Amino acid sequence: MKNNIIIFLILISITFSFSSCDTLKYVADNELLLTKNAVFVNGKKNVNYEITDYIAQRPNQPVLGVPFPLYFYNIGNKNFETDFEKWKLNKPNSYKFTTKVFSEKQARGVRDFKYKTHQWFLNNGEPPVIFDPKKAIQTVENLTQHYYNEGYFNVDVKYEEKKIKDKKIAINYIINTDKSYTLDTITTAIESEVLDSIYSLHKNESAIKTGNQFKLSLFIEEQNRITNLFRNSGVYRFNKNAITFEADSTKTNFTSDVTLIINDSIATVPFKIQKIKNVHIYTDYSYNTKDEPIKINEQYNGYSFLAKEKLKYTPKFLLNSVFIEPNDIYKDETRELTRKNLRRLDNFRSVDIKYEETEDDMLNAFIFLTPLKKYSIGFNTELTHSNIRQLGISGKLSFLNRNIFKGSEILKFSVQGSFLDSKDAADQSSLLNAWEIGSDISLEIPRFLMPFTANKIIPKSMSPSTTFTLGTSLQKNIGLDKQKFTGIIDYTWETTKTKKHSFQILNAQFIKNLNNNSYFDIYTSEYDDLEEIKTTYFPGAELTEDNAINFIKTYINDDFELTNEDEYKIAKNIEARYNIITEDVLVPITAYTFTYNNSENYKDNDFSFFRARIASSGSLLTLISNQKDTNGTKTLLKTPIAQFIRTDLEYKKFWNVSLENVIAFRSFLGVAVPYKNSSAIPFSRSYFIGGPNDLRAWKIYDLGPGSTKSGLEYNVGNLKFISSLEYRFKVINSIKGALFVDAGNIWDISNSTLTSDDAKFNGFDSLKDIAIGTGFGIRYDLSFILLRMDIGFKTYEPYLNTGNKWFQHVNFSNNVYNFGISYPF
Repeated sequence: MKNNIIIFLILISITFSFSSCDTLKYVADNELLLTKNAVFVNGKKNVNYEITDYIAQRPNQPVLGVPFPLYFYNIGNKNFETDFEKWKLNKPNSYKFTTKVFSEKQARGVRDFKYKTHQWFLNNGEPPVIFDPKKAIQTVENLTQHYYNEGYFNVDVKYEEKKIKDKKIAINYIINTDKSYTLDTITTAIESEVLDSIYSLHKNESAIKTGNQFKLSLFIEEQNRITNLFRNSGVYRFNKNAITFEADSTKTNFTSDVTLIINDSIATVPFKIQKIKNVHIYTDYSYNTKDEPIKINEQYNGYSFLAKEKLKYTPKFLLNSVFIEPNDIYKDETRELTRKNLRRLDNFRSVDIKYEETEDDMLNAFIFLTPLKKYSIGFNTELTHSNIRQLGISGKLSFLNRNIFKGSEILKFSVQGSFLDSKDAADQSSLLNAWEIGSDISLEIPRFLMPFTANKIIPKSMSPSTTFTLGTSLQKNIGLDKQKFTGIIDYTWETTKTKKHSFQILNAQFIKNLNNNSYFDIYTSEYDDLEEIKTTYFPGAELTEDNAINFIKTYINDDFELTNEDEYKIAKNIEARYNIITEDVLVPITAYTFTYNNSENYKDNDFSFFRARIASSGSLLTLISNQKDTNGTKTLLKTPIAQFIRTDLEYKKFWNVSLENVIAFRSFLGVAVPYKNSSAIPFSRSYFIGGPNDLRAWKIYDLGPGSTKSGLEYNVGNLKFISSLEYRFKVINSIKGALFVDAGNIWDISNSTLTSDDAKFNGFDSLKDIAIGTGFGIRYDLSFILLRMDIGFKTYEPYLNTGNKWFQHVNFSNNVYNFGISYPF
C-alpha cells in the first residue's frame, strides 16, 4: 500500500509539473509556435509518412500526442542569473533569506546547483519551434521537386497559414498533382557494339518500360542495373557517368518518349571486355614494410602467393576465400565476394584489392592481406541478463590462436565466471545469490571438414564453415547445483545475404545434478503439498525433506487413489517432477536451423526476421546403445538418454513508423515431444513462460501450464506460444518509451494420466488459456548498451475462477517490474 501511494504521488507530481508548463514560455510576442503540419493531396489528407520527409520545419516532437520535450525544455530558466554578485544586488531579499538558511559559501553552491539544473532541462529538452516562412517556402520547393520526380510535371504546391489563438500556428500544404506522365516510346543509342550486345541480352530486365509511370527512381534503378551488368560482364573501365537519359515531355497526352544514351568510351579510352591475367596475393602486407623485398613467391593453381619472410598460409585453403580467377573476365561481384570472405576469416586486419591494366589490355589483380596478431589474450567483463538469470556480472579470460594449422583456422580457449541473481537459487535474500564457472575450447575452420566433398552442393561462395566445441561448467546455488559437459559439431553456410543455415550434427550435453538432497528445500511449495496430505490422511507418518519421496512410495498407492484421486495425482506429480529434475541425463541432439534476416545493419528499424529450428535427441544413440537401467530406459555410461523431437518457430517484424518511432512484433511457437526412451522432456529443455524478455506481466515460471494455478516455483510445459506487439518511441534524447501487449502460455501435451485437463492442450478450446499482459516501459540508451525497465499488468488471467477474467488485477499492487539489458526482442 505504501509503495502504491508513493508511485501515485510521483505520477501526480509529474502530471502537475508538465500541465503547469506554458508551451509559449519562450515564444516572443512577434513569434508563432508551430503546432501542426498537414499535407493535402488533391483534396485528401496525406497519410503517406514518406511525404513528411520533405517538410523542412516540423512541430515539437510529440510523445503520445503530448510535446513532452518542449515541456521539459520550458521547466528550465534561460534567464537565470549566473553572476552571484549581480543576483545579490538585484535580489537582496532572496539573498538575505538564503544566507540565513545557508552560509554565503553554501548559498553560492545552491545558486550553482540551480543553474546547472536549469541548464540540464534546457539541454535535454527541445526548444519551441518558431514558424519560419522561409522554411515553409523550402518545403514547397521540396514537395514540388518530389512530385516532379514522380512524373507529375504540372504539379502545383502552396502553403496556407492557419493561425490559432495564443501565438500558435498550423500550416497546411496544398498539393494539386494533375495527371502523371507515363513512358511511351523507349529507344537506345549505344555507340559501342560490345556494350550494345551485352545490353540486348538483358534488355527484358530493364526497369523502364512502356506504360510505366515516369519516375526518377526508375531511371536511377536502370542506371545502376546497367552499370552492374557491364562491370560484371568484364567491362572494367565502365562507370555510370557514361549513361544518360533524354526525355521528351512536350507531348500533350501526358506521355514522354525516352532515349537511353550510353557512350562508347571514357576519356577517349574505348570500353571493352577485359580478362584477369595474373592474381598476386600478398599474405603479409604492411604499409611500413611495403618497400622491403619479397623473398617468397610460390605458385599454386595459377596464383602467386608472396611473402617477405615465410608463407604462413596454405595456398589451397586460402583460395577457398578467393573468387578472382586467372583468365576469367573481370567482375565486380567476384571482387566483393573475395573481400567479404577474406574478412570473414578474422585473420586479417585489412583486405585491399587493386587492379592494374597491362599492355595487352588485360588486368593484373593484387590482393594485399595485412594479418592480425597470431596470438591474443583478452579479458572482458559484462553485465548479463536473461529470463532465468535476472542479473549477472561475468568475467571472461580468453586466449586466441589464429591460423593454427595454416588454413586460417582459429583456436579459442576461455575461462569464465559469473555471479548471478537467479530465481533458481535457494537464497532469495541476497542480490547475487548464485555463481557459475566454466571453460570451453573451440576450433573454427573456414570450410567444411567432413569425410566427403560437399563443394557441388554447398560451394565456397556460400561461406561454409565448421566449428568444434568442447565445454564444461559448474553451477552453484542455481536449482540443485549442476555440472554440465558439452560437445558440439556445427556446420554453417549462407545461401544468400539474408539466408543462413546451421546443421549441428552433434550438440551433446551431459547434465549431472550435484545436490539432489536439497530438492524439497528449494521446491518448498511441493513439500507443503505433501505436508498437507500427510497431516490430513496420515497424521502418524513421518515426513521430512529427506524422506519425502519414500513417503510417496509408501503411502500414496492404488488404495489411496480409490478414495482420494486429486491428492493422489498431486503426490504422483511431485514424484514425477522430482525424477525429471534430479535425474542425470544425456541429451545428444542433431539439429538444423534456418534463419532469414533482411536487416541491413544494427541501426535498421525496418526489417523481418524468421528462424526455424528442428532438433532430434537420442534417435541414433538409442539404436546403438544396448544398456538399460532398472526402469528399462536405455543408457550410456549408466546415464539415461533423452529422446525427443523439438521444433521452434520464431518470427519478428519491425516497422519504422516515423523518426525514432518503431512498431515491433514477435511471435514464437515451440513444441517438444518425448517418445520411446523418454516419457518426459528434460527439465533444461522444457518450455517456461514469463520474465523480462517474455510475458512481462508474469514472473518467470509463474504461469501455466494451461489454466492451472499450481503455486509451484517452476512451471514448465512442452508446448509454448507467445506473441508480443510493442510500440517504441523517443521521449527525450537518450530516454525512450514503450507500450506493449504480450500474449501466451505453455501447455502439456504428454498425455500423462497425472496431468490435469486444465494443463493439457486440447485444440482450439485451449486458446482461451492464452494469458494477456499489457504495460509500458522506460529505456535509457547509452549507445553501447540499453538499460530497460518494463512494467507489466495482468490483463487477462486464464486461471481465475471468477466469471470475468479480464482486468481483475490491473493495478500497481499486482504488477511486475522487469529490469533488463537491451530490447526484449
